Formats: sequence, C-alpha cells, structure tokens
Amino acid sequence: MTKLNYLYFLLIPIVFFGQNKPIKINLLSVTSTDSIPDERKFIVNYSIENTTDKEISFFLNPEKLFPAHTNPMGTGVFYKLFQGNDELIINGVFYTKNFKSIDGFPDYSKITNEKELEEATKKFFEAYMKKQKEKEKLDSINGVSSEIGTKQRMSDELMNAVFTLKPHETKTYSTTWYWDKKRYFKRDEYEYYLDEKGTFYVQFFLFLMKEQYQTKLTNEDYEKLVKIPNFIKGIYQSEKIEINFRE
Repeated sequence: MTKLNYLYFLLIPIVFFGQNKPIKINLLSVTSTDSIPDERKFIVNYSIENTTDKEISFFLNPEKLFPAHTNPMGTGVFYKLFQGNDELIINGVFYTKNFKSIDGFPDYSKITNEKELEEATKKFFEAYMKKQKEKEKLDSINGVSSEIGTKQRMSDELMNAVFTLKPHETKTYSTTWYWDKKRYFKRDEYEYYLDEKGTFYVQFFLFLMKEQYQTKLTNEDYEKLVKIPNFIKGIYQSEKIEINFRE
C-alpha cells in the first residue's frame, strides 16, 4: 500500500464523525499478563454493533485482524498502535498462536517443539497447495480457464464474507496477541522504539466497501450483492484504549 493511499484512508473517517453511524466498533478491554519472561500476552475484547432498527450487511471477517497500514481491501478488522499521540506504522509487534490467515489452518498452538511445528506447518501447506492444484485441474477439465476459475473462487470467498447484523444486534469477540518484548523496529527508512515508560494505545477500524469489490466478483455475484438491502459502506473507528508495553 503506498503512502499516498494510506494518507487517503486516514482522512476518510472524518466524513462520518458528524453523522449518525449505523455501525459501532467498540474496543471493550485490553488486559496483559507476563506468563514467561520474554513474552507478554494480551487479551483484546471488542464488539461490533448495529445502531439502527434495520438489518444491515457488509463485508467482514470479524475475527481477522490486520495493521491499518496494510491493504485496506481486506475484509478483516484493522488496528493502529500509538505511542502517545504518534502512530507506529510498523509490522511484527504482535503475533498470534492461532493461525487464521488461511481458512482452515489448524490451531498448532499446543505444539511447543519447533521441529514438530515446522513439520506440521509444512504438511499443511503441501496439502493446501495440492488442493489448489486439484481445483485448477478440475477447472481445466470443465473447460474453465485458470483466470476465470481463480476469479470464481475469489468471488465465492467474498460472498462468504457478507456479515449481517439484526436490528440493534451486538456481536462480541476476543483475540489473543503475543509480544516478544522486542522494542526496536525499522520500516523502510523509519526507526521506532517502544519506550519502556511510554503510554501506548490501540484503536480498531472497519474499512467497509462495496463497489470497489466489483472487479473481484463474478457478474452473477455482483448482481446478488446489489440486491442485498441496507448494505453498509464507510470507515468506522473505535475509541483508543491503553495497551501495556511498560517494563
């Protein structure tokens, strides 16, 4: 994502602040524990709320979290990390032991042996790639080009990400992050240091789009999409909440 595009997405939320927002994303709590000397565990609780008296829908995978400076075309929840008032535009601060980046990825959090974890992950990806090739082969047998087959799978994935809330419904989620207590980060020419005495905050965002996904959807699925009533777009943000990076 270019710096210009990122600045553009930073400015969009201003449009929504003076209006009645149909959706609220709420950061409920962030707690931390140091279970081992070199690792801090954060439990983050958040909710997504329909503030209207109508059923609403939008694209969202509510349990997938990404840094806000990454690709905003994703359908997950995005977050920003701040040191004081300054945003930290860096990757790699948090990691999770539940692998959700690929649908169906097993939970290997109980495998503590590195070699066993590496072998299990390798086997999963080999099986995953084999499955993808089998899909492509089936497309070929059915006379479907690789390009069309890929678009169909992308379209299916997007339509499966349509998220619906009933009138005034709130859904609550929890995620667990880990931090290895690394304090120095470098991204391009920028350097960042997490001050041991600093005050840090985290903030969540929803980047909700519709027409921007038209090229990723088949014509049939896009026609279905435009017929969904009260399909919500826009960018929505939570309040900032403090997160503990102190010694």
